[in-house]
Amino acid sequence: MDPHSEHEQKVVPLGGKEIPTGMESHADWMNHPIQTEAPVKEDYGEEYNETEKLREELGNVKKVVTSICQPVQTIYTLQYILDSDDQTSDKKAIEKQILDQQTKRDQIIVDLKKLIPLFEKHVEYISYKEGIEEVIKQSYKKFNSKEENFEFGSLCKKITSTIFKDQKNLLDKMKAIKKAKATTPQ
Repeated sequence: MDPHSEHEQKVVPLGGKEIPTGMESHADWMNHPIQTEAPVKEDYGEEYNETEKLREELGNVKKVVTSICQPVQTIYTLQYILDSDDQTSDKKAIEKQILDQQTKRDQIIVDLKKLIPLFEKHVEYISYKEGIEEVIKQSYKKFNSKEENFEFGSLCKKITSTIFKDQKNLLDKMKAIKKAKATTPQ
């Protein structure tokens, strides 16, 4: 019962063994066997598998491109604090934070460079290779204004938005393959 409600006065039992209507078949859920076998994945053919793999790889690219924004933003912010306030008492701590963020950024750049061969295999996505190379180049740059930092964020956002659209197109292609396979008599 809700003590603050004027209309609802029904007391709800707590800690009891009452089973909600429609859930009777699941009453003994603790004694059901644990499902160790994953359901068998249906094979829709080579084209479907390649499309699914490409879609997943594009998702990984999107995650890595998104993850580089945070350390680059933090480096800019901390550098701005150092440059604008020479009297800061935490200068050593800020410099250490900058080094930590640069290390994070550099690791993400290594991950981005590992993804570039994907776009050499799929020439229809060559613009991503160019975009990622630009992100790498820009991420090393020292931003002198909020606008430059914003432009970097916009570049990353543009790439991830385009990847998202392409992932949707690949998903539509996968659905079409599934549908065609389902309507084809075996």
